[in-house]
Amino acid sequence: MSDPTHIAAVQFWDREGAAPTHVSWMADPAVRAYINRSISGSPHTWPIDWFVEWLRGRRFERGVSIGCGTGPLERDLIRRGLCRRIDAFDGSPRSIEVARDLARQEGVADRVTYALGDFNDPKLERGAYDIAFFHQSAHHVAKLEKLFSNVLRALKPNGLVYLDEYIGPSRFDWKDDLIAPHRRFFDRIPREARLVEQLPLMNEPEDPSEALRSNEIISQLRHGFTILERRDYGGTLLSVIFPYVDWSRAPAMLVDNIIEGEKELLRSGHPHYHAIVVATPKEGWQRLYARIRYFVAPKLRRIRWEIAKRLSPNRTVKF
Repeated sequence: MSDPTHIAAVQFWDREGAAPTHVSWMADPAVRAYINRSISGSPHTWPIDWFVEWLRGRRFERGVSIGCGTGPLERDLIRRGLCRRIDAFDGSPRSIEVARDLARQEGVADRVTYALGDFNDPKLERGAYDIAFFHQSAHHVAKLEKLFSNVLRALKPNGLVYLDEYIGPSRFDWKDDLIAPHRRFFDRIPREARLVEQLPLMNEPEDPSEALRSNEIISQLRHGFTILERRDYGGTLLSVIFPYVDWSRAPAMLVDNIIEGEKELLRSGHPHYHAIVVATPKEGWQRLYARIRYFVAPKLRRIRWEIAKRLSPNRTVKF
């Protein structure tokens, strides 16, 4: 808890929990219709609606939500009857405070337990949960192996993981060549509608936990879980450009133009930056192998990091 990165991230999300400043590209109606259509085929079917249909009547006794923020997902799940009880945790004390207040106001406080918790050192009860939810939280995690190992242990046989995440480039991957197509599109936006002269290399620079290992989320998940369903929904251009536009001065058709620009990027082979994934824990020897891998891999990476630092003390080494 004394780690400076963790403290700075908690401070950032405490501020966001009290007075949100982040501009969400997903909140725009045209973008939302595009996301919904990408996931379900219908502009009116939201991701959770799609998931409920995908489940074909299956419901869950107890779920866990990892990185709940102020808790809108958990309260919605309870209202829908998808889960009878949910344990949810987040690293931001202010967000947990808001979540608890809203749960009381909405009459679901007896069915949702909000608590403080560290993504990188989760305390999950063994074999206690039927489903685990990640909603834009896993890309803030440095110790993915430790987290997924704990989720694997915490889920019951045939349990599910529902993951709605940014899976694009990690914060250290962004270089001028990677962001070049985004900048070319951004430069065509009228100057008065741009909040910055040049598009920066990454969003949310004030949050040191942003996109720590986002490009590894799917590969790390696959070690311990079998992916049953994956629905990519873009964000490749939209999520990068949207926060840096002054929408009060933007041309009327700009959102539609960005959506079309993103579709063109995707057609050219650029990867989706966001996806919904439904997965189930592996069993037998595959489960054992995953647990061993989740335990050993970080230690081997740390050894490589130490060797690289000793060989090149002035070089920045990612860990």
